[in-house]
Amino acid sequence: MELIIYNNILYGSLKPWHCNDSDNKYYRQRLTPSLMTPEHPDDYFSALKNIHPDKTELYADDGWDVYQTVKQSDREYTINAPLVITELAAPLSSTQRFYHFLLSNETTRITNRVYNTYTREISDISKKGIIQEIVKSIKDLLLKIGTDYQTFPQDDLSKYVIRQLIQNLIRLLKEVELLFPTDLISIESSKEEIYSELLRLDIPEGDIDKPTPLFTTVKSQLLNSDNYDIAKSDKFSFGYKNGNVENLKSVMGSLQRQLELVDENRCSISDFISILTSKDIVRGSQPIYLQCETTQFSYIIGKIGQHFTNFTPTTIEQSNLFYSKKGTLLKRNNLYKNKSQYPKDQQTIDTILKGL
Repeated sequence: MELIIYNNILYGSLKPWHCNDSDNKYYRQRLTPSLMTPEHPDDYFSALKNIHPDKTELYADDGWDVYQTVKQSDREYTINAPLVITELAAPLSSTQRFYHFLLSNETTRITNRVYNTYTREISDISKKGIIQEIVKSIKDLLLKIGTDYQTFPQDDLSKYVIRQLIQNLIRLLKEVELLFPTDLISIESSKEEIYSELLRLDIPEGDIDKPTPLFTTVKSQLLNSDNYDIAKSDKFSFGYKNGNVENLKSVMGSLQRQLELVDENRCSISDFISILTSKDIVRGSQPIYLQCETTQFSYIIGKIGQHFTNFTPTTIEQSNLFYSKKGTLLKRNNLYKNKSQYPKDQQTIDTILKGL
C-alpha cells in the first residue's frame, strides 16, 4: 500500500516548508467540520478534495483499489476514531490546524481501509500479505524520516508537521499490529526499535500502544466475539530480544572490567545479566548496585535499549532493583537528568557495545 498523503508531506505537493502567509488565510476560510470532525473517514477525504482539487496526485490509486470489488464479510465495520491513544500538540495557526486534522483523519482512514480490506472474502494468504505490506510501508517511511530528518527545514510549521507525522505513523503501525498480531512476520515493534533504529531519535517517555475503548469494540468485531478483553499479565521483564545471551554476557563482562559497572561487594555482573534476561523478574530478586557513574549507566541504557522491548528509565524505576553508586534507589528522573551524550569513558563504552 502506498502512503500517498504521508509521502506528499515529505517529498511532494504538501511539503509544509512550501507554505507562506497566504496559506494561513486560505486554510482559515476552508477548514470545515467535514475535514476536522468527519462522521465517516470518506467525508474527510471528500473535504480534502474540495480544499485541494488541483492536487490530483493525492487521490491516486494506493494499490488497494483492486480489493474494493471483492464482497465484504459480516465483520464489516467503520472505524471513525483512533484505536491507539496519541498525545498530539495543539495547533496554533490555521495552517497547523489543517495539517493536524489532515494527519489525524488520514490515519483513521487508512486503519479503516486496512480493516475493511482485510475482512473481505479473500484468501488467508492475501490477508497476511495486506498486513505485511502496510507494516513494511510504514516502517520504510519512518526510516526515510530518520535518514532525512536533519535535512528538513527547521521553521516552526515544518517542525510541527514532521512531529505530527511521526506520531501518526507510529499510531497507525501500532493499530495494525494490535489488530492483526498473528499476521505479522516478526514481533510487534517496540518503542526502542521505532525511535532508535528507524527514526534515530531519542526515546520519549510514555506508552505508544495504549488502546482506546474503541479498540476493544473493533477487535471484538474482527474476532466475531461479543466481548474481547485485552490480555493482562502480571509478569515483569525487560524483554531481551536478541536471544544470544552469550553476546550479552561478553559485553557486560567487558563493561565490568573496564568501568566497574556494578559494585561486586554487593552484587555480581552475573546478577545483572540474570535480571536483564529474566522473563519474569520476581519480587525479592537480587538488587543491582552500580559502581559506575549514573551518567554512564544512563548512556548505556540509551545505547542498548534497542536490544530490549522494555528496558527504559521508567521500567528500571518500576523494578525497584537498581541503586546508584551512593546507594540511592534509581528513579527515572535521576536517569533522565543524568543523560549525557558524552559521559566519562564514552569511546570505551561505544567500542564495547558494538559487540551486541
